[in-house]
Amino acid sequence: MTLRPRYRATASGRGPVGFAAAGRWAGCRPTRGVIVGATGSARGAPRVLVVYKKSAYHIYVLERRSPLFVGPKARTLPWDVRRLRQAHEAHQATLTEVERALRARGLRYRVIYRAMQHDYSPYDLVISVGGDGTFLEAARGVTRQPILGVNSDPARSAGTFCRADARTFAGILEAVLNGGARTLRLHRMRLTLNGEALGFQVLNDILVAHQNPAAMSRYEIQVNGVKEEQRSSGLWLSTAVGSTAAIKSAGGQVLPRDSKAIQYLPRELYYGSGATYRLTGGLVPPGRTITLRSLMREGMVYVDGEHLKIPFRYGDVLRVSRSPQPLSVVDG
Repeated sequence: MTLRPRYRATASGRGPVGFAAAGRWAGCRPTRGVIVGATGSARGAPRVLVVYKKSAYHIYVLERRSPLFVGPKARTLPWDVRRLRQAHEAHQATLTEVERALRARGLRYRVIYRAMQHDYSPYDLVISVGGDGTFLEAARGVTRQPILGVNSDPARSAGTFCRADARTFAGILEAVLNGGARTLRLHRMRLTLNGEALGFQVLNDILVAHQNPAAMSRYEIQVNGVKEEQRSSGLWLSTAVGSTAAIKSAGGQVLPRDSKAIQYLPRELYYGSGATYRLTGGLVPPGRTITLRSLMREGMVYVDGEHLKIPFRYGDVLRVSRSPQPLSVVDG
């Protein structure tokens, strides 16, 4: 029988630490002492899930042999392919180092491609290897276990959520196993569609829009007791950590990282035929829900980017609220 590791977290002292020292996580209070599992014993060793991305070179050159990159009709210049190959080699070297460090500690682990459907519940630690996109995809499957982001190519890959890289991974893993790692609790969103809870939680943001970007998005929105029908280019909803991403570019405000509010912001509201709107953007406090009813035949909900999209057809009802289960992120 496998011993289930016990988790322990104690309040840390005040003041910026970890990412907060660099300004990335201002407002978040880290905790110290997350114990993933007993060390020095196979019986008590934690189970680790490694979630990785495939590089563009892996997908388009090695797997698909895309004519855009390979063959006499290739449209890419040699230096383009060389740059993709360099990024691929850096990513593979990081993934190799992650596995080496896990084996050196005698840990049981499984490696999966990020697009695979997989049950995360048997694992005690989740490690993402890639950039922020891989971290966000991996985070959707995380429940109560901590997640550690590893930026596999810091020179070319955005890694705001990634605390480790190939050089620092072994040391941070050691701190996690020995109970000396800090963690940050990041608030997430919970989604229900037509009364059924979706089987994941959202860390960054969602976009509700027509599946054709040139088409008008039509929906009914209800926020803080106010209900109205809107026509726009879509509707952004974000968490505090997602407030520095697309919703900021659309004109939203940056929230403190520890804020529990959900921010919403319509894109390019249509003011033809004398239309007026009250719900032009704002914050939804904890305990409140944003309710959306689709007035589109081909609407879509895009979750944390372009990879996960959910049909949102006429009459469908989407409810968005703060998740009661924040994400525990290893901060070194």
